[in-house]
Amino acid sequence: FWLKPLGSETELLHSVAGTWPLEYGAMEPGDEEPFPAMSPPDVAELTDEAQDRQNALKQEGTEALEDGKLDVALAKFTEAIGIGCASAMLYSRRAKLLMQLGRPRAAANDCTAALEINPDSAQAFKIRARAYAKLEKFEEAHSDFQTGLKIDYDEQTYDDSLEVAAKAKELQTAATAKRVEHEKEEYFRKLQESKEAYEAGMKANEERFREQRMKEEEEKNKKEEERKARMRQREKDAEQAAPEEPGVPKAHAPPEPGAAEDVD
Repeated sequence: FWLKPLGSETELLHSVAGTWPLEYGAMEPGDEEPFPAMSPPDVAELTDEAQDRQNALKQEGTEALEDGKLDVALAKFTEAIGIGCASAMLYSRRAKLLMQLGRPRAAANDCTAALEINPDSAQAFKIRARAYAKLEKFEEAHSDFQTGLKIDYDEQTYDDSLEVAAKAKELQTAATAKRVEHEKEEYFRKLQESKEAYEAGMKANEERFREQRMKEEEEKNKKEEERKARMRQREKDAEQAAPEEPGVPKAHAPPEPGAAEDVD
């Protein structure tokens, strides 16, 4: 594509940006302009001609940067990257330029691309740390600062990392407090659930015991009634079965009150 002349740097940026999908999607443009294009994934190796062209574009971009022509430099670096097989250094250089242009999301995206190529790129870690700090992603920024400083220590980066470290600590403290509060709430919620379940169980047991006692009482009363009925039946059967003895008057009921008595 780099052989096709374009009318302006802006036209070049939009043309290149729409040429390939974003390979390193850790960041989204958000309210920024679309990210500058990445190297095409299907280019495994550059021809000598393509390599010469890429080197020339990088040089032109560097010169434009020295002259303060940031948009021109961005267009040149983007065209160089678009040729293919961009190095971690080239991505980091464009990332630094994007930070100067106030595009931290795009800068972080380029740094992530650089780290895919070279996981030990201190420059990519440091630039991405500053980009994350700009985006108020302080925990991510702190992590990148620490990694970058371990690979290549410098005083300026260390000084820049201090404020970010303090903010990251504040976030961690707040997150810890929130987690502890959540755990406390969860503990009392489960405690309340256990209490309610216990009380419900006790109530259910009391109801079950009451029903059982009533059933046992009914059964007891029923058996007592049956016993009494059997006793009455046995007495009746005994009276009916007893023989009459001679000379023994048959028992009879006493006379009714007021009845006349026999007078000799």
